[in-house]
Amino acid sequence: MARRRGPTTGKRTLGRELRRLREAVELSVETAAAELDCSPAKIRHIENGRNVVKKAELSVLVRLYKADEDLAVLDEIRRDASKPGWWSTAKLPPSMNTYVGAESDATSMSTFQMELVPGLLQTEGYIRQLNRTSQAKDVDHYVEVRLRRQQRLFDKEFPLAVHAICSEAVIHRMATMPVAKAQLQHLILMSERPNVTIQIVPFSAGMHASPAGSFVLLDFDPEISLPVAFFEYTNIGQFVDDEKVVDEVASTFAKLGEEAMTPDDSIRFLRERI
Repeated sequence: MARRRGPTTGKRTLGRELRRLREAVELSVETAAAELDCSPAKIRHIENGRNVVKKAELSVLVRLYKADEDLAVLDEIRRDASKPGWWSTAKLPPSMNTYVGAESDATSMSTFQMELVPGLLQTEGYIRQLNRTSQAKDVDHYVEVRLRRQQRLFDKEFPLAVHAICSEAVIHRMATMPVAKAQLQHLILMSERPNVTIQIVPFSAGMHASPAGSFVLLDFDPEISLPVAFFEYTNIGQFVDDEKVVDEVASTFAKLGEEAMTPDDSIRFLRERI
């Protein structure tokens, strides 16, 4: 059974298809905008997956693109894209709002982290430690959102498969011993789940394959979306769905997996540090 498409991947898929149809008939963004009586920016936002097109607007565009036979399928995607996800009221930064939406639709995640424990594997104490300089009400909000996201790991119908590769630096970036011990124990416990794989790249491995930083790769049911890569900076996130770039990131992840200790050795390594 295919996982149902959510609003984030729905908007991205619909936008990509509308752009493909427009380019197939060699029409400009300006021509499409004139037909909808809107700005070219609105068409670009629709095609980039930032905004969802209305039903009447979809009908106009499909007719303009001479693709009436695709209307039923595209309208089904539009309906999926129009339904708000739980994160829509979570008051997240725009880039994280998009990321959490994509994460909720993904079938698997491959992530490399240089400094921090992957978000879906963090304990509440670790989350609070990371946000200790924020106001208490904001910290509570961060914890609530992060723990809600972690529920995907325990979903009985569609559990998210996570393969996390971490630099050894991650286990040395914990402020207090109680937090560090609880977090390491949690990683060991989570590694026992069939949908979670954890590997550590030790300092002894030397320069690893991703010195530029951390990243996340999200895979989806083929009927829903193509794979995407996500790079997070300070309060800014960047999605990349260019096939060549995503393939390069996937290749980097594979190299990191070869440089890292095996999953069994990685867990033994964590146990020795409790």
